[in-house]
Amino acid sequence: MNALRTSILSAVCCLNLLSIAQTKTERASVSWGPEMSDGKDGAFDEVVGYDDEFVYMTVTLKKETFLRKMDTRHKVVYQKLVPMEIDKDDHALKEIVVVGERILVFSTFYDKKEKLNSLYLRVFNEADMKPVGRIQRLAKMDAEKRRTSGYFTVRTSPNDEVILISRMLPFEKEGRERFSLNVYDAQMNPTWERNVDLPYLDSEFSVVETRVTNDGSVVMIGNKYAEKREAKELRKDGKATYEYHVLVYQGDGGEPVDYPITVPDKFLQDLTLNIGEEGDILCGGFYGNKGTFAVRGTFFLSIDRATKEITHSSFKEFDRDFITEYMTEKEEAKATKRADKKGEDLEMYDYELRDIVRRTDGGAVMVGEQFRFYVTTSTMTSPNGGTTTVTTYHYVYNDIIVVNIDPDGNIEWAAKVPKRQHSTNDGGRYSSYAMVVKEDNIYLMFNDSGKNLFLAPGDKVQPFKYGKDMLITLATINGDGKVSREALLSQEKRDALTRPKAGVQVGDDRLLIYANWKKDHRFGTVTFR
Repeated sequence: MNALRTSILSAVCCLNLLSIAQTKTERASVSWGPEMSDGKDGAFDEVVGYDDEFVYMTVTLKKETFLRKMDTRHKVVYQKLVPMEIDKDDHALKEIVVVGERILVFSTFYDKKEKLNSLYLRVFNEADMKPVGRIQRLAKMDAEKRRTSGYFTVRTSPNDEVILISRMLPFEKEGRERFSLNVYDAQMNPTWERNVDLPYLDSEFSVVETRVTNDGSVVMIGNKYAEKREAKELRKDGKATYEYHVLVYQGDGGEPVDYPITVPDKFLQDLTLNIGEEGDILCGGFYGNKGTFAVRGTFFLSIDRATKEITHSSFKEFDRDFITEYMTEKEEAKATKRADKKGEDLEMYDYELRDIVRRTDGGAVMVGEQFRFYVTTSTMTSPNGGTTTVTTYHYVYNDIIVVNIDPDGNIEWAAKVPKRQHSTNDGGRYSSYAMVVKEDNIYLMFNDSGKNLFLAPGDKVQPFKYGKDMLITLATINGDGKVSREALLSQEKRDALTRPKAGVQVGDDRLLIYANWKKDHRFGTVTFR
């Protein structure tokens, strides 16, 4: 029995006794699949689709991409090569979409001779990954150079019945931002297409997110920036130099609905979309009072699916107790002094809204996380006078904020889940969290220090470190916003780690998780009771 099997079975069967008492959760159980080798079976990349019976993922083996189909017992049904060399041309994988009984593989190819960037589609049978028909080119665009060749985006509707292919056309100096929209049904039959020139200069507008609804409408969120002179005056008055716009395009060729989202005296940030099965649109994010990167509260908007106008809005300001929760007295005093010195309200920094998840009762959950990335360099001099410069990339993932929305669209409560994760030169591989929403409960799984298990407000939050006291924590937020922490797993041998960001909710009560040790890995399923 090798080290991976030992570590994971020990984690499941025999919790390590840390220096403090721990409680293992009874809210969930974990089952593990067979041990797999990166070198023999392929290194896991990402989950590309799932249903009640199977999960589909890409893996890399000997520099080739494979599609793996796995059942709920973690048994591999098949693992098939997705060839990227087609007719002697080297394609780049763009997207894999599982739609019913078909698997759609989108790839791009830049033709240096013809100066064309093209998007291609290949269709495979879901049951056995056998090709269906021939490869076809869906779209192309002129491109003088590869690095300025524009780009393609593939999006699917909530019911997977509509597919959007958008082309962001190459930048033109002092020109308007240009793109094309191609909408298809699930069989990849064209529904409508149109070329679009945004009503703003490329330098004045930045597209944040694009989605497609079940009825084939394309919804886009973007930032409209003020011109230099206007921006200078706005900054002088302490106002935002940008505003969010929601643009809606339809297949009738008419002008888009362009709806600005503004709130007086508030800096809206991280506006995120969620489109429902019925076509209704939910938006949410954070806001600050004084600056674009400081968070003072949260907001939630409902947009009518027919008129695309805002029908309901709700705002919640975070009070001082919420902002300083889980700060030590020293940290709180330092934050207060900094805010007073600047003449500003006490706020939080570096939060990003990760997702909006709908509840079965018609409500929703918004989840944000504090994230910061920075780079440091250090130079060392050797005895002979030579110098060596080392560059270090830092990834910081800290507290999680959970905001609950009732079925009427009003913000009921906000809760904070403290954690400290700081890693270097790894892309934050073992940081962040995985989430499951089941009925009234919200479950968050993340790598943690065992010293945080009985954390109380005012206690110092200990950082997660690879070593003797690392723990997989399950934080539960109930319907009233109360947070509890329990041990989901502790690794007795401390040599296997979960990658929370790879976790995917694959059913009402199941979370697919991934753990690896050196060049071995396993998949597991957390089932919530």
